[in-house]
Amino acid sequence: MRKAISTVSLSGTLPEKLYAISKAGFDAVEIFSDDLVQFTGKIRDIRLLTEDLNLKIVLLQPLRDFDGIQPENRNKATEHAKKMFEQMNNLGCQQLLACSTTDIYASPYMDIQIENLLKLAEIARQHDCYVSYEALSWGRYVNRLSQAWDRVRIVDHPNLGLILDSFHVLAIQDSLDIIKYIPVEKLFFIQIADADPPPTPICSFDEWSRHYRCFPGRGILAIEAFAKSAQQTGYKGIWSLEIFSDRYKRISPHSVAREGLNSLISLENFLIQQHGTT
Repeated sequence: MRKAISTVSLSGTLPEKLYAISKAGFDAVEIFSDDLVQFTGKIRDIRLLTEDLNLKIVLLQPLRDFDGIQPENRNKATEHAKKMFEQMNNLGCQQLLACSTTDIYASPYMDIQIENLLKLAEIARQHDCYVSYEALSWGRYVNRLSQAWDRVRIVDHPNLGLILDSFHVLAIQDSLDIIKYIPVEKLFFIQIADADPPPTPICSFDEWSRHYRCFPGRGILAIEAFAKSAQQTGYKGIWSLEIFSDRYKRISPHSVAREGLNSLISLENFLIQQHGTT
């Protein structure tokens, strides 16, 4: 298992996060765009630092709402996407996470969503990059893995695939059966997150996701079942922790990074045992 963690999971400045991630023993890192905005140096400085720390930048995230862009707004959205791909080229990173729209003004029409995703995939190809499309559990029109897969399947572009995020699949109790029908070459990335119980019965998926995630095996979600389904596809890519947690942000980034790596090692050991018994 090649192990990564998102910078959103830790407290501190971007360099402090990267040092902690490297020291803990991770292979790779995904960078949350807010960390780049807050960084006062040049993007090239981050690339050089990660190279010195023997970390591979494997994903930049997120590009929001592109799938639902109305045709009259597509040029502006396209320019924003191009800037993100240029950042990725400077970082030495090839995958962009694009999440399903939550915009109340987004197009509800699947043909427009498909047209937008095709446009995004073609821009990615021009920059030698790839788009990992994610169904947010509170997405306005796409909130289930099957819906995201329908769009990726119809677009049928080599630079567009899916990201599997355990929180978004498990929080809404989406069926894991759909995973086995997705060709492994279209599974571009896996993000792992467990979650504490929702603080109230009326807690939205958005609030639950952004404040109460935790490392796999520390919460209430069926992480092992999700991981087993993903493993059975033959997926050989990165397994990355994406943890939005107010609690973890109050803890040293080094402590959080160590705990995160240990949680992935435990998950890896579970999968090895499962493989040995099948």
